[in-house]
Amino acid sequence: MRPAGMTSLERLSRSKLKPLISWQEFLRATPTLRKQVCGKPGCHCESGQKHLTLVLTRSTDGKVEQLYVPKDQEETVRLWVRRYREILDLLENISSSYWDRLKKAKKKR
Repeated sequence: MRPAGMTSLERLSRSKLKPLISWQEFLRATPTLRKQVCGKPGCHCESGQKHLTLVLTRSTDGKVEQLYVPKDQEETVRLWVRRYREILDLLENISSSYWDRLKKAKKKR
């Protein structure tokens, strides 16, 4: 569709979406904090003060996958997940504009 036929929300969503999907990393996953025992002898986690670790989960083909995220990558991974969610929101805005367009066309008939 040509930009002239788009709503302002659709134009804005498309302009924000393009750099996100073209040049940025993104990841579909759910980050979860877990408390775990490391297994090192004498560590404080043996006495009940477990370590907080970040684990990603996702479902693919009906199977749940989990992936441990090392401490030094947590911030990067959280950014990738936020970008994915932003992409979904922008796609929803674009999709909604077409939904509304179809509803208006149906009323005109």
